[in-house]
Amino acid sequence: MIPTTRALTVPNRRWPWLGAVCAGVSINAFGAAIGVASGAIDLGADAQARLPMSSPALAGLALVLVVGVPMGLAAASALAGGGKSGPIAHMAGVLLAAWVVISAAVLGETSWIQALFGVIGVLIALQGWRMTVRANR
Repeated sequence: MIPTTRALTVPNRRWPWLGAVCAGVSINAFGAAIGVASGAIDLGADAQARLPMSSPALAGLALVLVVGVPMGLAAASALAGGGKSGPIAHMAGVLLAAWVVISAAVLGETSWIQALFGVIGVLIALQGWRMTVRANR
């Protein structure tokens, strides 16, 4: 009998470097979310006025949900050797890159750290895509 489904990625293959990078991004996202929500990171009056509902707390929550949690899941999967590490990393990278682009558009400000995290997001997304494609050959 021919199997009709394939594994998305190689099962039980650990990706320690990918896990470490995703964990670092997740920790940074949680830290930034706490800083923005608490007011420890001052966005400035103009930038804060452009936030949805002018709410730093809502912006912090969105950062946790869009970047922190997906990157944390990607880190856990990559470090544990989960069979779906590729697709999880791909989606987490795409979400990070999208977050950077959308936040720059909403806030109307850019910095080198946004560019750095945008590049990291693209690299994570590409690696996740490569892992998935390689496993499905």
